[in-house]
Amino acid sequence: MTEISSTIASVRPEAPLSVTLRLALNGAAFDYRPGQYIEIDPHQFEALAGEIRDLEEKKGMPEPPRSFSLSSDGIDPSFVEISVKQNPKDGPFHQLLAPYFVHQAKAGHPIAFSGPNGKYCLPPAPPAGIAGFLHLCAGSGIAPNRGMIRHAIARGWPQRHLLILQNRNPEDVFFKEEWKELEARHSDRFRIRHVHSVAGGEHVAPDLVRRAMEGWIDGATSMAFTCGPNRPREVTAPDGSKRKEPGFCESWCGNPRRKVTGKLAELGFAPDRIFNEMW
Repeated sequence: MTEISSTIASVRPEAPLSVTLRLALNGAAFDYRPGQYIEIDPHQFEALAGEIRDLEEKKGMPEPPRSFSLSSDGIDPSFVEISVKQNPKDGPFHQLLAPYFVHQAKAGHPIAFSGPNGKYCLPPAPPAGIAGFLHLCAGSGIAPNRGMIRHAIARGWPQRHLLILQNRNPEDVFFKEEWKELEARHSDRFRIRHVHSVAGGEHVAPDLVRRAMEGWIDGATSMAFTCGPNRPREVTAPDGSKRKEPGFCESWCGNPRRKVTGKLAELGFAPDRIFNEMW
């Protein structure tokens, strides 16, 4: 694992309470595969010293480094990018780095990080026997998949990409203009289907994904990358009763230990071709 001393080159707003930080590597070599993540130790930021002290007292343990998916594509080796969203519904142990990056990070600020880590990433080369990629993402879970999609297309990989992106409202979408440009320039390899749970009153469901896949990619010859939250959801039945349903990633990818059959299996994806990143 490599230790890097980087500098913030730019801070770009993405959505409400969300930014993309471009981190200049200052000549350092950093080899990673799109989709992997880095770790950032919050103790390096003096402005957070008081909050860190309070959290460590509440928890009775040191604050660990935080993990951030790389949203960059690895094409330009001079920088990496992370895309961060602040959760406005914080609990007793609130987010630490996300609010700092959203509200206080400025170009020129130093940031040290380590990595790369993780197996949620593109293979090193176009995979044999695979004709397509399904990217199933919710909210800021699009971050690692953005790097995967951009990398594969820029490198001329032959596979088609279908991105199903769920957000609450259109203004919550990360990389809005990029998706339009990518679809316009590479309509033979990239399609996107937006799903808006509040503004549009719809959620990602097998029938919706099946219709989006029709004539474009097939589950039997594709890989699926799913990224998003995995907190169980409380659902109200027509009779008023309530029940807990599996979280976003578990409901799609399955969990044999909890006897959950993933919805991707219904669409023909083999277990060894399903990958997920969750929080």
